[in-house]
Amino acid sequence: MEIPLFPLPNLVLFPNIVVPLHIFEERYKMMINTCIERDEAFGLVLLRTGAEEESEGTIHRVGVTARIVQVDRLDDGRMNVLVEGEGRFRIHRFIQQTPYWKASVDFFEDGESRQSMEPLYDKVADLYRKVSQLSAKLSASQESELTLPESPADLSFIVSYILDLDSEEKQKLLEMTSTDERLRALVNHLADTIRKLEQQIAYKELVGKVRGNGDLGKPNMEK
Repeated sequence: MEIPLFPLPNLVLFPNIVVPLHIFEERYKMMINTCIERDEAFGLVLLRTGAEEESEGTIHRVGVTARIVQVDRLDDGRMNVLVEGEGRFRIHRFIQQTPYWKASVDFFEDGESRQSMEPLYDKVADLYRKVSQLSAKLSASQESELTLPESPADLSFIVSYILDLDSEEKQKLLEMTSTDERLRALVNHLADTIRKLEQQIAYKELVGKVRGNGDLGKPNMEK
């Protein structure tokens, strides 16, 4: 199958995730308008970290098709669009670069697991809830109610997208073909996030205590 490509730095889209995009380059305004007219999706792919230009060598070969679900047209033909991730694909070969990238792609999904993923699902869900609680505590905000997907694969996608990870690390999660493997990787990432949040909260509480004690902790300048 041939699809248009939209290479972007620092953004890894996952299936069933909705993201906003600002379209301002002429070539991508053309691409988005064509997709709208034909009711077609395009492929969102990550540019490698540090890439200074788009090339076959700097575009990751695995991405996600994005379906346009909302369009807000602005001046000069610019657009704010909402897109929803659909299926993952691997680039088989690049077909064109101008006016925008197109490629021949093959779609893929996670393989079937031979064992129950319920324990892993529960572990990731519990850790993710813990991260949400700690994040709310750190920011002194009200914790939002979480509604998690029932599918282990969908849970792995949404947590992979939301977690504050390097884009290249998210790309590794996207490219995995095992839900089990992705969930296991997320257990480690979530545990690391929890440790960092607990350290930040402890530091914040320590600073608050020091400030609450007035001159405590300040050097005595009197002789």
